[in-house]
Amino acid sequence: MNPERKRAMKTNVYRVVGGFAVAIGLSLTACAPFRTGDSSRAADESPVPSQLPAGNWKLVFQDEFSGTLQDVDAGWIFQNGPSGHILCSRWRDNASVSNGVLHLNARKETRAGQAWTAASLWTRSRFKYGYFECRYRYAKATGTNNSFWLMTLEGTGPDKKEGKFEIDINEGHVPSEINMNVHNWSGKHWAKHTDLVKEGADLTETYHLYGLAWDENALVWYFDGQEIRREPNTICRLPAPVFLSLAVIKWGGLVTDAIDGTSMDVDFVRVYERATP
Repeated sequence: MNPERKRAMKTNVYRVVGGFAVAIGLSLTACAPFRTGDSSRAADESPVPSQLPAGNWKLVFQDEFSGTLQDVDAGWIFQNGPSGHILCSRWRDNASVSNGVLHLNARKETRAGQAWTAASLWTRSRFKYGYFECRYRYAKATGTNNSFWLMTLEGTGPDKKEGKFEIDINEGHVPSEINMNVHNWSGKHWAKHTDLVKEGADLTETYHLYGLAWDENALVWYFDGQEIRREPNTICRLPAPVFLSLAVIKWGGLVTDAIDGTSMDVDFVRVYERATP
């Protein structure tokens, strides 16, 4: 794998042309068609282009996972401890990087009082508004939660709870379920939830793009560049980090030993802000 090919995405400003991101100003990003149904790693070839909503966008964060786990540490923070509301504790030890892919690995082992382990991490940077995109595939077992999401670490006010929220861009369940949620964690909790099942798809076999456009007025979810949900933005006003998480859960299907040794595989994460034309 040639890491230079993945770093070729680092241009300044992008304009959407025919659904693909094209850099303007410095150079053109390759605009080969997006390869849906490609279960092999595409990192050895040209970088997979982003599929952005219409408009001009500036790339402000990316991780193509072209280096080592130590390189991941520079931009991300790992959970290292138990997770009381799910069936697994989560640790940096459960993450690995190979051939331009970040693997979040599930294992059947007792640690911190829980019978399973997995991995969860969040960006050191926080973002307010923009387009958030991740290309990944699900762990190949029921009972897993394969997540790409945003959540405030603290709010405002004397108790640091005002304005806290969570946006689940996707909490994916085997084999073809996409779960999109908005949670209000400020005061009395409420949530808005939508499930989408991609009939005939197996999202454990193929990499797909999951995206969210977030601004002061709206939240819009995307799958492979196509809009799949839209909600008015009524509470999400504070900066938040990006999370990647694999979990073992009861509501994701039957929990069996088949989970042991599976992984959520992440090709890249990219964050864009609206750019001045």
